[in-house]
Amino acid sequence: MKNKKPNITELVLRDGQQSLIATRMKTSDMVPVLSKLDKVGYSSIEAWGGATYDCCLRFLNENPWDRLKIFKKHFKNTKLQMLLRGKNLVGYKKFDDSIISLFIKNASNNGIQIYRIFDALNDVNNIKSSINFVNREGHNSQGTMCYTTSPVHNEKYWLNKAKEIESLGAKSLAIKDMAGLLRPNVCYELVKKLKKNLKIPLYLHTHSTTGLSDATNLKAYEAGVDNIDTSISSFSNLYAHTATESFISMIYDNDENPYDMNLLTEISDHFHNVRQNYTEYEGSMRGVDINMLINQVPGGMLSILEKQLADLDRKDKLKALIDEIPNIRKDVGYVPLVTPSSQILGAQALMNVLDEKRYKTLTKEFVDLVNGKYGEIPGKICPKLLKKVEKNTESTEENAKISIKSFKDEFKKFCLDNKINDYSKSETDLLNYILFKNEAKDYYLAKSSNKSDDVISLQEGFGLYHIID
Repeated sequence: MKNKKPNITELVLRDGQQSLIATRMKTSDMVPVLSKLDKVGYSSIEAWGGATYDCCLRFLNENPWDRLKIFKKHFKNTKLQMLLRGKNLVGYKKFDDSIISLFIKNASNNGIQIYRIFDALNDVNNIKSSINFVNREGHNSQGTMCYTTSPVHNEKYWLNKAKEIESLGAKSLAIKDMAGLLRPNVCYELVKKLKKNLKIPLYLHTHSTTGLSDATNLKAYEAGVDNIDTSISSFSNLYAHTATESFISMIYDNDENPYDMNLLTEISDHFHNVRQNYTEYEGSMRGVDINMLINQVPGGMLSILEKQLADLDRKDKLKALIDEIPNIRKDVGYVPLVTPSSQILGAQALMNVLDEKRYKTLTKEFVDLVNGKYGEIPGKICPKLLKKVEKNTESTEENAKISIKSFKDEFKKFCLDNKINDYSKSETDLLNYILFKNEAKDYYLAKSSNKSDDVISLQEGFGLYHIID
């Protein structure tokens, strides 16, 4: 008996370009091929969320909601999918449930039908409200497990976590292997047991960084996974994912293949040409990063830290930095390295190395992480670190305590003070302001003055801008 063929989600518009060209692809480079993508027969197109939202405002001088409206217009046959960071939405801090509800309502109105909802610490309390709001809108609430390896992340942990997510009312479950750590045979056994124990569909998302993704995806197919994520060949492999055409060729014989390979070639050719316009944003990776299996430091995260050391004329500290990140991860209970935990640990590692003394200087975000402000830590925190943190009680601003009305009044005042249109009247414009205040200010000032080349403000907060999700 042949295995049931999994559905395929195409990633090029979101994670494919996020992984390879730092999410810099302009909407205008996507539009010419959208109708072709809609004809392929994908189960969904991951097109929004993750870092695409703030990069539109921060670097591209685009409104992310306008991009989504364009997608909704072109995708008539294919479901639109987004990545949502639970209580962080598409930002880096927790937001009140009223804001989460407002965001999901507007995302649904503008075409998103599948919401991949994750929490960096795999704390289900941080994804519960998002799942409920997506269910209220009648869409696919996809609870997500951020895969990692450690002494506390064993098979039993993942099986229990999956049941927790299903019990929240999630309509599907995703294994999100952002660092390419899921080994093929481990994946086979995990998928087999998850399929036996769950009633909801199972999705797999893994990256090519360690060279395992092709084999891991194939073993997941053999184990009965329901959906596999791939990216069109011209935006595949390296930090990204298994190539769409390659995976199709693995699971279908030529005479039974339902996908038009000529159409996929046309799509790949389009993105091949587009990619040439963004070479300055390409990472340094040229092959497989096997060190990821050892130190679990995502390559993209490391490249940003390497640049920061170069800017500080401290490139000699690179090895110490690489060694420090897994040590900090152990100290804070083996948290997965994914947004925002990856940025928090990376920034703290940089401080430790530059100070030449561990935890001499503590970032506010790191203190909040240790104190449980970001969620429940999976393992035990180092006792010495806990004592150190107790002396640093100052916390970052908690957006979860700020009401929508307060944000709206503040945004309205900004518009009036700068004599521009009152953008606070629009819910989507207001959400831009709530999620990324400084970037939104720059965007709307530039929009009102028709200055399309205005420089967008730099990242606030962690002092480390790289997205691992």
